[in-house]
Amino acid sequence: MTRHSSFEALQGARPDPRAPDVIRLRQSQRAQFRAMVGEAPAILRVESGAKHLRGAVEGIVPEGALALMPADLPLDVENRPAPGGVYRATGLVLPRDVGGPRGTASVVACTDPRALAAFQRALDLQRGVAPASVRLHAAEEVLLWLAEAGLVLPPPRPPLLAERIRILCAGAIDRDWTAAEVAGRMAMSEATLRRRLAADGTSFSALLTDLRMTRALGMLQTTDLPVGTIAAEVGYASASRFALRFRDRFGVSPSTIRDLPDRSGTEVDRASTTGDLPVL
Repeated sequence: MTRHSSFEALQGARPDPRAPDVIRLRQSQRAQFRAMVGEAPAILRVESGAKHLRGAVEGIVPEGALALMPADLPLDVENRPAPGGVYRATGLVLPRDVGGPRGTASVVACTDPRALAAFQRALDLQRGVAPASVRLHAAEEVLLWLAEAGLVLPPPRPPLLAERIRILCAGAIDRDWTAAEVAGRMAMSEATLRRRLAADGTSFSALLTDLRMTRALGMLQTTDLPVGTIAAEVGYASASRFALRFRDRFGVSPSTIRDLPDRSGTEVDRASTTGDLPVL
């Protein structure tokens, strides 16, 4: 199945996992997405509108400010379009094990001109032919400036079982995964896997569905692919069943995410390590 670089960048399944990648997001309707779990950390600059965050990170990221989006931590995310306009943001997606300061953040947004300038330099490098190591160094410079303002990624820790399952299934999200197969990959019995997930208040099917819906949301926001194609990419042969699951998860239909005032679909401006052009 064909992969799409901006979508893969958003989710962390990049062709070159050691290099950062650029994503740009456009959304016309105000919507709140509950318990979103990112697959890769990202530095985000809000271009238009505002982003409201609750959960592991709390606060408002206004227009023109930078934010850090952690991986593996659930967040309630509300994107609010500018009055009479749309919500736009640009993100620099990072490797899961990116270097840089970590700890407890004291702020949720940063408008320090030095951090913003470093972010723009890092974006510009992604569009060029600089080696992956240089592009990664530029991204880590942004993290250093953000830390000066009190904005850091959380400390590293061993991944929880649910996170290990997400990482495994994310590599082939359209595959017909079963709990028995995943349990074997985790070196445990299916009964043990189900018991441990139940103790954490979830299940294998819930994790897989949530991973697919979150991935689909990213594709709707960052590509102009047809909804049917997105459904297939995340493992649904039926577009109508996919749309039903999507509405159950997010409270809006896939077409609502694409309901832009000036065109059908999302604005696409992709930049990636594969050379495709542009987005978060």
